[in-house]
Amino acid sequence: MSDIRRRKPSKERNGDEFLELSGNEIPKRATINVIQVSTFLTLVVGTTFGCFLGGPWSQPVVDYLRGYRWDYNKRCINESPDSHGYGVDFCRIPADCSFCSDVHEIDEFHVSEISHHNFSKRYAHTNRPLVVRNASSHWKAMTDFNYYWLKEQYTRDPETLSSQEDGCWFNRYKTFELINLAAVFRLPDSRVRMEPGEDPWYVGFAVCPPSVADAVHQLIEQPKFIPEYLPLSTPYVFIGTPGPGAHPHVDHLTLPNWQAQISGEKKWTLTAPPECYWTCGNKPLEKIVYPGDIIVVNINYWFHSTQILGDQLSLVITNVIN
Repeated sequence: MSDIRRRKPSKERNGDEFLELSGNEIPKRATINVIQVSTFLTLVVGTTFGCFLGGPWSQPVVDYLRGYRWDYNKRCINESPDSHGYGVDFCRIPADCSFCSDVHEIDEFHVSEISHHNFSKRYAHTNRPLVVRNASSHWKAMTDFNYYWLKEQYTRDPETLSSQEDGCWFNRYKTFELINLAAVFRLPDSRVRMEPGEDPWYVGFAVCPPSVADAVHQLIEQPKFIPEYLPLSTPYVFIGTPGPGAHPHVDHLTLPNWQAQISGEKKWTLTAPPECYWTCGNKPLEKIVYPGDIIVVNINYWFHSTQILGDQLSLVITNVIN
């Protein structure tokens, strides 16, 4: 009997295990966590969306929504030719959108209504676009400057065209067959005069040969609303028949410029850069310039396009504002 009392209970009873519990211990039980369906779907959608944003395919979508292509390495906006080859390949710094925040139209004055002081104060350093009517109507260029005058200046000496083609800026826009300025001056008279059945054409070029640039300067002067002490620089010429002019684009020059309409009519369309959409909107600003008018616009900030109207050859002389 004493042996039975001293015997310790076995931990095995009928092959089953059991725990010896003290009076304060509670048996442990297995728990199952239930996740709601909505929580599960949120996790799936979030993971999928995160993977999409982190993938290489997300950048084209973001660029499309922005309206421009951002270079994450150089920290600038990529501008490149479109699918037809129009445009310039460069990377530009985003614009300070204050320049267009209060611009709702292209301002317009008669040349007698704007002075040096008013121009310098309101337009010279603000990038506000401006059209000045009759600003060049007294220039000698209004009567002497035309396609045949240019052709004579460039072709009298074979070396002149050679120097023009040596790294000098030339843009044929949509006239693919005009590969250089020599091709422009080989155009038949019927195409220059826009006779029925002839295709339109439009080009722009810098007047690089010093002899031709000096001859152009003899026909023009600094506009009266710009201080006379600012010198004239290398002139640019834009010439073409009625139809499309320049496609929508922005330039990467260093200074604003003025463009004097010598002959023909041209419609300008300006829009703020896409990064300024929330500050300036994207409403196009339009203005038609006529012979004798000058438009002042900073083409390095404003996206711009042109269209030749009427039935006359359009001829424009351009100069930067130093």
